[in-house]
Amino acid sequence: MIEQVGGSLFVRHAEPTVPGLPAAVMVHGLGGSSTNWTGLMGELRAQLDQWAIDLPGHGESPPGRRHSVNAFAAVLTSFLDRFGHSVHLLGNSMGGLVSVLVAARRPDLVSTLTLISPAMPNLRQPHAARGMALVAVPRLGERLLARSNAVPVQHQVRQLAGILYGEPDAIEPGQLAVAAQERERWLGQEHADAVLLQSLRSIVRQYAVPRWRSAWASARLVSCPTLIIVGGRDALVHTSTAARWRKILPTARVVHLPTTGHVAMMERPGLVASMVREHVRTST
Repeated sequence: MIEQVGGSLFVRHAEPTVPGLPAAVMVHGLGGSSTNWTGLMGELRAQLDQWAIDLPGHGESPPGRRHSVNAFAAVLTSFLDRFGHSVHLLGNSMGGLVSVLVAARRPDLVSTLTLISPAMPNLRQPHAARGMALVAVPRLGERLLARSNAVPVQHQVRQLAGILYGEPDAIEPGQLAVAAQERERWLGQEHADAVLLQSLRSIVRQYAVPRWRSAWASARLVSCPTLIIVGGRDALVHTSTAARWRKILPTARVVHLPTTGHVAMMERPGLVASMVREHVRTST
C-alpha cells in the first residue's frame, strides 16, 4: 500500500527478470482491479518493470474522497510523479480514458501509451453499454444494482464474462472460480456500490462536456507514441471508435482484433504482450 496525495493506493508489482528494465504502469477499468493485468504481466517480465494499480475504491485500495475520471487521473498523476521519469502507460476501458487525460495533461510522465478498449464517449454504443448507462440514472441505478447483486455470484461472473470476453466459452473454469472469489470480496465491501455508481456516472457525464474540453479534445493533445487495441466483439465500446482514433491521432497504431472482446489483455495476453513489446521497442 502506497500513501500519497489523494489517499492510499494498492499497487501490484511484477518483479522483472533482470534489473534496470523500463517501468510500465497499468490501469484497470470500472469495477476491475490490478489482477486484470496478471496474465499480461507474466508475459512481459523480461521486458518491463511492471506496476498495476488499484484505483481508489477498487481492488485492495480504500475508497477516496471522490470517484470520477478526473479524480482518478489526479491519483494516477501523483503515482507517476513518484518515478521521477516517464513510464510506459497502459489503460483498459475506464483506465484507458483516465490514461488519455494524464498523457494529455502531463506528457512528461508518459513515454508510450497503450489503450485497450478505452471508454471514450461515443454516441454509437453496443447494446450492453446502453444497458450500463441506465445504471447511471439516479435512483434507478441503485435499484438495478441491488437486483443484480441479488443474483448468485457464479451467475454474475458468467454474465460479466459474456459481456467482457469475445469468446466466453473459452474461459478456463479456474479463471471463473478466481473471478467469483474476487466478486464475492468486492460485494462484501460497504463502499462497492457507491464507488461503482459514482465512477459510472462520471463516465456518462463525459458525454455532456463541451467539445473543446472533452476527452476527445484531450486525446488530440497526446504526443507520445500510442497503440490502441480495439476488440471486434467488444460489447461495451463500439468498433467505430477505431476510425475516430485514426482521425484524432493519425500517428497512432490502431489494431482491430476481430474475435476479441473488451479485455484483450485478459483474453489474449500473449498476443497483446507481443504488440506491447513491439510498441515499446520501436518507440525507444
